[in-house]
Formats: sequence, C-alpha cells, structure tokens
Amino acid sequence: MRRTELFRAGPFRLALGFATALSVGMLLIFGFIYWQTSEVETRRMQRDLVQEAAVAAQTRDDILLYQLQVRIMSDYHRVTVAAWFDADGKRRYGNLNALPPDLPIDDKGHRLDIRTNDTDVPQPAILTAAKRADGGTVVLGRAMDELLALQRVVARTLIAGLLPAVALVLASGVLGGARARRRVQTVQQTIGRIMGGDLRERLPLSGSHDAVDQLSARVNQMLDRIVHLLDEIRAVGDNIAHDLRTPLSVMRAKLERGLAAEEPEELRRGAEAALADLDKAFGMITALLRIAELEDSRRQAGFTTVDLAEVAGEVFDLYEPLAEAKGVTLAREDKGPLFVTGDRDLLIEAVANLVDNAVKFTPEGGRVLIRTRMGGTGGEEAVPVVEVSDTGPGIPPAERAAVVRRLYRLDKSRHIQGNGLGLSLVQAIAALHGFKLVIDGSDLGAVIALICGAADGEGVGNPGAWP
Repeated sequence: MRRTELFRAGPFRLALGFATALSVGMLLIFGFIYWQTSEVETRRMQRDLVQEAAVAAQTRDDILLYQLQVRIMSDYHRVTVAAWFDADGKRRYGNLNALPPDLPIDDKGHRLDIRTNDTDVPQPAILTAAKRADGGTVVLGRAMDELLALQRVVARTLIAGLLPAVALVLASGVLGGARARRRVQTVQQTIGRIMGGDLRERLPLSGSHDAVDQLSARVNQMLDRIVHLLDEIRAVGDNIAHDLRTPLSVMRAKLERGLAAEEPEELRRGAEAALADLDKAFGMITALLRIAELEDSRRQAGFTTVDLAEVAGEVFDLYEPLAEAKGVTLAREDKGPLFVTGDRDLLIEAVANLVDNAVKFTPEGGRVLIRTRMGGTGGEEAVPVVEVSDTGPGIPPAERAAVVRRLYRLDKSRHIQGNGLGLSLVQAIAALHGFKLVIDGSDLGAVIALICGAADGEGVGNPGAWP
C-alpha cells in the first residue's frame, strides 16, 4: 500500500482529526490548570503577605526585629524577603539593601524582580509594603521559585501526557487505515471480477456487522436480484424463441401450401390461418410487455381504496356467460365489503386471469368458486383475501413455484390454448401491490388465493394452511 493512500484513508483521517481535537482539548485543560495554579497560588501569597505586613506595621520595635530575624533564619530555601526601613529609607534590618523604588506602599501585593542579599541575580517575587506609625516601612515578600517550579511540573506533565496520547491515536489511525484499505482493496478486486462478467462473485463479509459489512450485504442482495432478473430474461428469451418457433413454422407451412394451391380459396384460408397464428404471437408479446410494465413500481402513485368484493363481482359478471357456454358452474361467495389499497383496474385484471385459468382448465360439468373473505397465512393477522378454486386437474406441488414463470406451461395442459403468461401477470400485479399469490389444492382441483396484505416474500407455493 502506498503511503499517500494510507494517509488518505478514512480511518487515518478520522484518527488525525481525533488526535487534533484531543491535543486541543488537553492543551485547553492543562492551560487552565497552569493558569489556575499560578493565579490561585499568587493570590494566596499576596493575601498572606498583606495580612502579615499589616500586623508587622503595628508591632513593637523589639518584637518586630525578633520576628524578622526568625523569619529570615528559618528560611532554608532562601525564598523569604523581609526588611525594615526607617523614615529616611535606611535599612534597620533585613535581606534587602534598599527599599525598592517601584514598590507602592498601598497594602497590596505586587510582583517585582528583586535581588536579596542571598542572591546574585534578580529573581521574581511577590512583595508588599506597610507604613509604621514612626514613618518607617516594613517590606515582606516571597520569591516565586516554588510557584515557577510547580508551573514547570505542570508543563512537563502536559507534554508527557499529550505526546503518548497523540502517538497512540495516530498509531490506531495507521492500523485502522491499513485494515480499512485492505478491505477496500478486496472489495475493489471483487467488483472488478464482477464487472469482468463473474456475476456469481459476492463481496466478502468480515462478520463485524459494521457499516462496510452492511453495505457489502446490501450490494450482495442487489447482485442476487440482478442475477435472478438476468436468469429470468434469459429464460424468457429461450421460452419466446421456443414458443414462437412452432407457430412461425406452422404459419410458413400454411402460406406455402396456400401459394402452391391452384384454388384462390385455399390461399385465402391459409392467409386467415396465418393471421390467427400472428394474433396469437402478438398476444404473447403484448402480455410480456404488460408484465414488464407492471414490474415498474411507478404505477403505485395512482393507488386508491378498492372494494375487493366489488372487484370479484365484476369479474363474476364478466365470466359467468363464458363459464355457462363451456358447461362450467361459476359461483360466488363473499363476506361483504373488503377494502384494500391498490389499482382497481389491475386488481380486476388479476382476478380475471385467475378465473379465466380456472374456467379454461375445469372440464365440462365442473365448478369454479370466487370467494372473498378475511384470512391469511398461518400466524398472521387476518387480511382481505380473494380466492379462486376449481375442480380441474390441479397443480402438482413440485410445479407450483414454476407456474408463475413466464411462458411456463404444465405438460398436461399444453393441449389447451394459452401462452403460459396468465399467472405470471397475476404474480406481477401481486408484487406491485405487495400482496401474496398462494397456490394450493389437490388432484381434485386448484385453489389460488391473492392475499391482500403485506408480503414478506412472493408467497408462491403451498402456504401450509390459511384459514
């Protein structure tokens, strides 16, 4: 990994930002401690010195002299300043040779640079001066060596604590950046293989469930969906080619036979038969385009409240004459208004396809029932359901998931006119609405239900049981 790439990595930049914030925070905290240490200690010294000087200004001469002697002799660190000057400014006792000219006599503490008898160079000190009744002046003070030493300790503590903390944060950023870079490189390599045509490849998951893992999981789901759609497109193309090959061949044969015939009437009959086959092919293509249109979810913007019982009633009125003409009994059973949110025309189309399939595959003398009610799959809250059952040959359990595929037809039903797109159209409408299409039944007939509730999946196949 190049060094510039590491420094550009998100975790390293995040660590760098955190290190900067940590440094600024620690500088502010220790700066406050440093300032407080100096300020509080200075004020304490000033307050104590002012009080002591005020008492000394009122003390008898002999006692004051004794106190100043004790004060200076007990100072092992040479930080005490004590001096007594008469009214003419001459020193009577103390470790200052002269009264500092810039020291105000105002009963306040002041910071000055002075040189005592014990030192060779000036040093900072806190001094205060008080006037005695005889006109003399008492000067008391304390050198700031201890305070400055304390400040140096605080500064060293700041540096000693700040540098390792910043180094640790930056090291964590380097390690995190290197790890993130390796994961990104792995993802990039995997994406490269996917772009190269290996659609079965998937982004790796570390198992940490972090943001990168969640993003990779979503991308993998998207790839699964893309592969599924490509497989469907490939299957549709194969099925279209297979299903159109036969009618086109028959059409060609009929036209050739009509052209070879001597009678114009035979040519006319061949052309009419060819047109019928063309209509069948056009119907298949129109149905496929219709399914593609339904898979575009933008139509959901026009959803309204629809009475499912009313939809079933319209389909019943439409197919009752057709069922009667075939010798099939079409019955209806409903439990009153059942309201759902959806596209009314599409729901009529879905129920109509279910009834059309039921009438088509039910033999003469059979029965088709359209039923609307409240129900659902096992364990779920009851939702509106429209159910179409028949007494036809039924759909084998092994093929229930396949019958919703485009152009798929059961072997035992290939002799019946159709293109294998009816249930595919119903499934597309159900998916658009978020409904479930559930297929059940037995050898005595099929039962297909459109469950108009929130769908966790496509729901095709044996539902286990629904009430």
